[in-house]
Amino acid sequence: CDKCKKLFKRNLPECYLCRRISSNYKTHDTCKKGNSLNYVFVAWKYDSFSSNIIKKYKYKSVYTVSDVLVEFLIESLSNSSFKDIMKDSLITNVPISSVRLHDRGFNQTEEFAKEIAKFLNLRYSGDLIMRKVEFGHQSLRDKEERKENLEKEFYIKKKIDLEKEKSITIVDDVLTTGATLEAIVDTIRESYNTDIDINAICMFRGRPYYSIN
Repeated sequence: CDKCKKLFKRNLPECYLCRRISSNYKTHDTCKKGNSLNYVFVAWKYDSFSSNIIKKYKYKSVYTVSDVLVEFLIESLSNSSFKDIMKDSLITNVPISSVRLHDRGFNQTEEFAKEIAKFLNLRYSGDLIMRKVEFGHQSLRDKEERKENLEKEFYIKKKIDLEKEKSITIVDDVLTTGATLEAIVDTIRESYNTDIDINAICMFRGRPYYSIN
């Protein structure tokens, strides 16, 4: 309902690396590294309300939440300029390991990615990239631990044709540091030997914390 929608606090367009305002969610050229994403759309701020919603969906199997989140996310995308960036993009999602898929019974980002692709009439692939073994929840680890673990997690099972697409868009639920997405970018670029634009759509991200030096 409209009342519930107001509880989702919109995230302003920003560079996902420096967390400063950037038109169209573009990563600043001065911030980019070799494995950086080109654009990262984040719909809403991650707070106590959104955290509760995600936990109910991911860990308590309240599947009815999925339809509401997808509807809100598509509406948010429709009202942004980011949808123009997604023209001729291949849609995929952050994979989970077979062990976690067995335990949970579903991958929430796969459901979101399929609906986004359907709405925008884009190709979806769940086979672009696979995940080996997950080393626990990345949100509980520091930056160096995440990087070390993620270098071992992703692989290409079978290459697919990317000639028709101008970019790849990865769908995720919560963006923290971006380490998971960057590990996927690394794997795709190394395996396909391509400089194709790789972007991301994330539902939530917490507020930035700037160090005082």
